[in-house]
Formats: sequence, C-alpha cells, structure tokens
Amino acid sequence: MKTKNQKNLTMLAGTLLLLTAANAEASYTITDLGTLGGTYSGATAINNNGQVVGFATTATGSADRRAFLYSGGNLLDLNNLLPSGSSWNLTDARDINDLGQIVGMGKINGQVHAYLMTPTTVPSTSHGVAVRLRAAGADRRGAAQGRT
Repeated sequence: MKTKNQKNLTMLAGTLLLLTAANAEASYTITDLGTLGGTYSGATAINNNGQVVGFATTATGSADRRAFLYSGGNLLDLNNLLPSGSSWNLTDARDINDLGQIVGMGKINGQVHAYLMTPTTVPSTSHGVAVRLRAAGADRRGAAQGRT
C-alpha cells in the first residue's frame, strides 16, 4: 500500500511528464524589436494586445536611453508622443496594461520621477494618439512641484 507521500510523488511525476510533453511541442518565433538608432534595447513588459514596452539607445550613444512602445510592428520613442514643450525625458518604460497605460521612469527638470502615461484618442495629432502624463511629483501640466 502506498503512503500519502508516495501518492503525492506519483501525482507530481505525472504532472511533470505532462508539462514536459507540452513544452516539447511548443515552438516560438523571435521578433527583433530593433533600437532607436543605437546599439541596444531591452523589453520589460508585454500586454495581452501584443504591445511591448522597454528602453533603447539612440544613435547619439548609450547615454541617450529612451523609453519605447512597440505596437503594430512599429518601435516608437515615447518622448515623441509627449506634448510639445514638455520637460520630460522618458528613459524607461517598465510595464503596460491592456488599456495601453504605461508606467516607467524619466527625468523632469533634472530629477528622476516615476510616470504614468495614459493614451487618449485624439485624431488631430500626427501619431493619431495624444497622451496625458501623470507622474509622482508632477502636476497635470507636467510641471515639477516645488517643496518649501
């Protein structure tokens, strides 16, 4: 007669065999997301819509790191989606949800802050998308809040 531990081990071994068989049948394709003209990039998150966020360097060098969104086969520098005159430099996009909201890190007025970027549909922009930027330490206009 098998002990409870032996039954659990037998069940675990069967589960592992099923998982191994399922993984052996899986195949993958790799998509090169590219860079923003530089020598490296890194993806940090993907949502259920297949949109990927991360960071990439530009042609000016590794010190010029930018947050990106890869969507519909296009790699977009998130800084190009900011309103004109914004003080932000978005360096990292860390996560994206199924609504397309992106969180990450960037600099505003020389200080590193977290940001939340929320897409809005405004057809009058060149990208067909406008954004609202909400960040820790920033008001709705993107201006840094001072402390006295």
